[in-house]
Amino acid sequence: MTVASTSSTDMSPAARNLGDTLRRALEHDGDARVLRLTRMGSSVRFVIEGDDTTLTLLLDRTPPVVTSGHEPAEITFSVPRDLEAELALGRLPMAPALIAGEVTGSGPIRQYLEIDPILQSLLRDVAGHEGEHVRRPARPALSSPDRDLLAIETRDVHKRFGRQRVLTGMDLAIPEGVISVILGPSGTGKSVLLQHIIGLMRPDRGEVRVRGRSLTTMSRSELLRLRREVGVMFQDGALFSGLNIFDNVAFPLREHTNLGEREVEHIVMTRLREVGLESARERLPAQLSGGMKKRAGLARALVLDPGIVLCDEPDSGLDPVRTALLGDLLVEQHANGGGTMIVVTHNITLAKRIADHISVLWQGGILQSGIASQIFQSEDPFVEQFLAGETVGPLTME
Repeated sequence: MTVASTSSTDMSPAARNLGDTLRRALEHDGDARVLRLTRMGSSVRFVIEGDDTTLTLLLDRTPPVVTSGHEPAEITFSVPRDLEAELALGRLPMAPALIAGEVTGSGPIRQYLEIDPILQSLLRDVAGHEGEHVRRPARPALSSPDRDLLAIETRDVHKRFGRQRVLTGMDLAIPEGVISVILGPSGTGKSVLLQHIIGLMRPDRGEVRVRGRSLTTMSRSELLRLRREVGVMFQDGALFSGLNIFDNVAFPLREHTNLGEREVEHIVMTRLREVGLESARERLPAQLSGGMKKRAGLARALVLDPGIVLCDEPDSGLDPVRTALLGDLLVEQHANGGGTMIVVTHNITLAKRIADHISVLWQGGILQSGIASQIFQSEDPFVEQFLAGETVGPLTME
């Protein structure tokens, strides 16, 4: 997300011709990413301000089609001309751009944001390394996302266990279509927050909303249906010790779908292949290293193709190298599948590696939230201390 706008003479041919770049990105016959774009079943128009460029992506067709002109579209984005190159290079993720006010949009935008990471990934493949050496200007100041852009929202959520107050008016806003990291010291309620998001806990007061739907008022059957849309990668993998890796990953498919075993095997092996565990399908969890257990847990979290993936401390117990490799795997899976990924961690290095958006949690509430590059430049005393790992500041051993 860090290339600068360039003059037309500095742009690559792909950047100068956005339409050609989009068409080339969608020519990957058999690429699962292209097929996933069509799940939106809608049309998206990009209008380049101050230019004659108007392009419409017909994502309700298989394969998708790119047209020029002014065909009707359900969703429209207006992109400043000086950001056209970034869009063509696959380096203008829409959620951060919308939050920062760099891009404006109309229509059911959240619907598009679910597949935006996939389109960005395809465009980057076409662009190659073009523009990676150029640094883009800092984004505008922090702003609160429009609620229509949110995948997850909590409003004044409180949770108490006996006398211990864990969540003390939690106001969380996570945009659709990004990798969002929830950062905070140990014991500050990060895992409790995740359990509220998937409906395993209900708040004492306040509301939790997932893609605009309130969990607080949902029935048990409605919650169970919603959980099919949310994949969870648990901190310790949470694998069934008596099942091999194949059966662990297949478990959600067998429990929640009516797919035949041939279809189950195809899906499971695809997921195992994506996380590098294809050859480990017959192994039991006890025969896996810590990193392999993490990858198996990720494969299981993704097996139902959820729109939202929650990762609870995915780096716990891993050395720095394997943490970095896991971070790259999370980024890769998000680019391939789209949707929203929420990673809970206190690992600053991992956050810097993967985050598009960051929320800093402290004392049961969100202290600061916004685009990752802005949070890492924060002047808030607690945020500065926590991100720098300093001993002097508001955070103590108590």
